[in-house]
Amino acid sequence: MPDQQLESAKPAATPSRSRGKLVALAAATVLVLYLCYLLIQPFIPPIVWAVTAAVVTHRFSQWVGRKTKTADAKAAICVGIVAVLVLLPAVLVITVGAQQIGKAIEGWPAIQESLNAELAEHPRLNELWQDFDLSQEAPQLIDRLRPGAVAAVSTPLYLVVQTALTLFVLYFLYRDEDLAIDSVRSVLPLSEAESNRLFRRVDDTINATMFGTVTVAMVQGIMGGIMFGILGIEGATLWALIMGLLAIIPYLGTFVIWGPAAAILAYQGEYGKAAILVGWGAIAIGLIDNILYPYLVGSRLRQHTVVSFVAILGGVSLFGATGIVLGPVVVTLTFFLLDLWRRRTDGHGDLVVAGV
Repeated sequence: MPDQQLESAKPAATPSRSRGKLVALAAATVLVLYLCYLLIQPFIPPIVWAVTAAVVTHRFSQWVGRKTKTADAKAAICVGIVAVLVLLPAVLVITVGAQQIGKAIEGWPAIQESLNAELAEHPRLNELWQDFDLSQEAPQLIDRLRPGAVAAVSTPLYLVVQTALTLFVLYFLYRDEDLAIDSVRSVLPLSEAESNRLFRRVDDTINATMFGTVTVAMVQGIMGGIMFGILGIEGATLWALIMGLLAIIPYLGTFVIWGPAAAILAYQGEYGKAAILVGWGAIAIGLIDNILYPYLVGSRLRQHTVVSFVAILGGVSLFGATGIVLGPVVVTLTFFLLDLWRRRTDGHGDLVVAGV
């Protein structure tokens, strides 16, 4: 009886006091979410690449799962295949690309001096050279490329750590696939039909992005190899393969190969071949990347080419290499949420969403 009297004597919670607690809870939630973001920020690239690999190879992992007895076996087999067929060749090609950029940086002063000496005998060409001021632009371009590519990929420890983290995350995505999906579903403020629709959109976006990346890289590698063969550069087939792999990687691309090759041709006095290679690389191969890629991605996602173009380039500019995936995904999520708001404000419910 005394306890009941004490409880009844406690002041009742007022609306303002309840709102204060709610604001404090919201502030604490935002704070810990921000701290969690800071914690995972260094690991965002390997997480993004692991999720991308898991989505792209989903059907294959399901097939492996049906052939194996345990989830651990499925994960180990899938990670091993991805490591051998994708990650290890990518690391090798990135290393080659970094070495090529390093050689271009080191050899540029000698090439510039040789070109200046040759152009001194041709006043008209020398005048054009000075008008374009390439002697100043080329080193500046290389310096701009250095932080985004060479500083990162030329560090063996960086490559080893990023690769190991990617494989580590990928292993658990394969093993605990259902648990990961259910965990994401549990925190989404969406109905089951809306969640399914969201997952389909993101899955389509990632697959379309990787399809466009690989297709354009193949085309660029073939085009570069054809021109290398026409110009008589040795190992054209091998260089085509390397250019195709490098074309997948932002900040590197085919320029890492054909740029130094053109410089070497110019250094050897083959100015015509050097000019042809530069024109082919900058115009033909470059335009393929900027036109075909957004078109392929946009057509598979039923988006306008300009939207895909902005999403891809903006994503790379904002997020770096992972922007190839994150840029289109962000745009897809934006369109999904806007469509969701439109449906809800128009009075449509889950029945309409489920029918999409």
